[in-house]
Amino acid sequence: MIRVETDDGIRIMHMEFGAANALGPTSVAALVDEFKRERVPTVITGEGNIFSAGLNLVETATLDREEMAAFVEDFSILMTLALTTRYPLVAAVNGHAVAGGCVLAMACDHRVGTEGPFKIGMNEMAIGLTLPAVVTEILRGKLTPDKARTVILGGALYAPDDAVGEGLLDETTADHATTVARAVAIARQLGKAPAGFAAMKGSLVAPITERLQHTRAALDIRFIESWFGDTATALRNDVVARLTDAKS
Repeated sequence: MIRVETDDGIRIMHMEFGAANALGPTSVAALVDEFKRERVPTVITGEGNIFSAGLNLVETATLDREEMAAFVEDFSILMTLALTTRYPLVAAVNGHAVAGGCVLAMACDHRVGTEGPFKIGMNEMAIGLTLPAVVTEILRGKLTPDKARTVILGGALYAPDDAVGEGLLDETTADHATTVARAVAIARQLGKAPAGFAAMKGSLVAPITERLQHTRAALDIRFIESWFGDTATALRNDVVARLTDAKS
């Protein structure tokens, strides 16, 4: 599910989950394992024109409340791990990065996007969902207050250049190969002084992880309630039906 290559000490993780690189129980577990495997400067990217389209609705549609709560816990572990890696973690956003895919990129230390007809952003509010605590706090910690409100409450999806303006990307390049090469260069630069990087990164992300401890229980419960609400359930069932029909 994850193809790994090395470029002169830089690990490059290629997410190859299929299904638009959507994040379900299996892919989340695979990412957690890979993040823990080696503590070296790392680039994470997707396949084709998709970084990640967010949660795997086909897999998660069958989960009951207890199972969904367990998945939210695993998802939170993944995002917190990505946020707090003591090594540089750079996202090479090769295409669409929506919802959970956008958050995964935001958890990284730097985000290089690819120019093209791609959409990046958080559309949960537009489909009747609130956000789990880990998502809320990462966005609140990485964006200015005004941008966080716009990105979270607006539910809009942005083209890459506009995503730079909103703070969802740091820069863009012309194509996927150039995006990965640029991300590798940044990871290498950030990793020149490992101990110093780890110490300063820990200080920078500490406010996010501290707020997360206080907001997690309430916001996660609210997210699960919205997930099983009438609006989100109807929209989710419609998407799953269309995906199922497309496969048959």
